Amino acid sequence: MVKDEYTLVLVKPDGVKTRHIGDIISKIENKGYRIEALKMINPTKDKLRQHYFDKVDKPFFPELLNYMMEGPIVGIVVSGTNVVHAIHNMAGATNPGEAAWGTIRGDYGREWPDGVLRNIIHTSDNVENAKREIGIWFPEFKMA
Repeated sequence: MVKDEYTLVLVKPDGVKTRHIGDIISKIENKGYRIEALKMINPTKDKLRQHYFDKVDKPFFPELLNYMMEGPIVGIVVSGTNVVHAIHNMAGATNPGEAAWGTIRGDYGREWPDGVLRNIIHTSDNVENAKREIGIWFPEFKMA
């Protein structure tokens, strides 16, 4: 029997500001996945540096840091069979202007005149990163 996986979803500040938290949760639940943990988070620079550890030295990191601190985010732990891959696909292309309709970024994201890439949602891209990211944002969560 295949064991359920866990993945992390972060509704980014633009997703919170444009009131798409419920839409995103509905898409996840309508696919039959389970919400295991949910909380509103005011991200700190330290947590964001841990989360985006592989991007800290990139030239765009300061812009990413500022974007992710524009307001609160919503953290969600989701479980289900092959959920990491499925939710990552549901998110759509990184650039919301290129994301297909029907994906979260395609339906709720858009490009902005200031050029900052705001893309509504973060999803874990593999099982190892999901475990690491859940540990950062939900240290109290115990995976079965």
